[in-house]
Amino acid sequence: MACNFWRCSHYLEWLLDRQDVLRHRAGDLKILGSEEEYQKVMIFFCGVIQAFGEAVEVRQQVIATAIVYFRRFYSRTSIKSIDPWLMAPACLFLASKVEEFGVLSQKLLMTACSKVVSSQYSKYFKDYGYPYRAQDVFECEFILMEAMDCSLIVFHPYRPLVKFCEDLRPQMLGMTDCLLERAWHVVNDSMRTDLCLHYPPYLIALGCIQLAFISLEKDPPPDASDGTTDNSSFAIANRQSKLSPLAVAEHWFAELTVNMEKVLEVSRHLLALYDLWQRFNPDVEMPNILLKLPRPVIQPSQPQSQQQQQQPPSNQSAPFQSRQQSVQSQPTAQSGGGGAVSHSPNGTAMDQQLRQLNPAAGGGGGGGGHMQGRMGQPPYPFVAPMDPL
Repeated sequence: MACNFWRCSHYLEWLLDRQDVLRHRAGDLKILGSEEEYQKVMIFFCGVIQAFGEAVEVRQQVIATAIVYFRRFYSRTSIKSIDPWLMAPACLFLASKVEEFGVLSQKLLMTACSKVVSSQYSKYFKDYGYPYRAQDVFECEFILMEAMDCSLIVFHPYRPLVKFCEDLRPQMLGMTDCLLERAWHVVNDSMRTDLCLHYPPYLIALGCIQLAFISLEKDPPPDASDGTTDNSSFAIANRQSKLSPLAVAEHWFAELTVNMEKVLEVSRHLLALYDLWQRFNPDVEMPNILLKLPRPVIQPSQPQSQQQQQQPPSNQSAPFQSRQQSVQSQPTAQSGGGGAVSHSPNGTAMDQQLRQLNPAAGGGGGGGGHMQGRMGQPPYPFVAPMDPL
């Protein structure tokens, strides 16, 4: 990790102008309808990354880095180019290595993704589980690094936040820890906005502290300690009665040599987030919003044991040819595209064997493969047919 923010790629390459971001986002806004709908999609998938990260038990900083990668990628790339359900674990996988958490086990990551999807997001996949494999995540990781020009260094507001709160400790009369805790939660929430694309971390930290001061003024903690031995209820109430968080904030911010207009912009972004978040009901709104986005038609991955049972031995070429001829000569099959297509949407088990051994025999007119769709019903019933990507 670079020790100087002002010389690293985060400052030099990834503090973007808002107009440039909106220009790259214009195509997505045309599909979704408004900036508010786009932000709902981002809030939703940031929550997906958070759930994936908690499932594999990584640190919060790893999750924050993954969310920043997710934001960076879609700031320059259309959201319809790569399925966010695939980009989310790819960002988490890359962030775990960059933040020196260690390389996540591919089996652990994919198992966690499948469990989270089945328990929290099953309505978006209906009868199918999480459709992507580890190989898909690895390929998506390379696409992610290419889109970011391998500029992987991320500075977060957590470190300046801790330093600012330590500077406030003499003035807060024992409420510093409460201030830090509330500001820390606001920093976590700020990852759901575009702030990480437009402002340096220290300004984001100051904006979060400002909201934490307002929270302390409206809802003071039940108890606090300034290091004195008298912790009776009367002494605590007496100490807190002498402290006005907003007065401390006004005096402390006045001594800072920062652009307060920028700090206020950060605070306004956060207030807009909370206003949107309060009105946002993902269970009701997200299925309709995701209908607007084109999704790839993906052949659901089968368990390894089932694939081994369906895979014939390599030395049985003659039976394979006879089976292929028998399938092609069935009166119920129709000739079209790249070969025989079965009655059923998914095809028979023999059809699946033919697709695995001879991709040209698969439906859909061309080569098969995991990432390419086949004829029949798509695995996502709620996805409307859209133009190809």
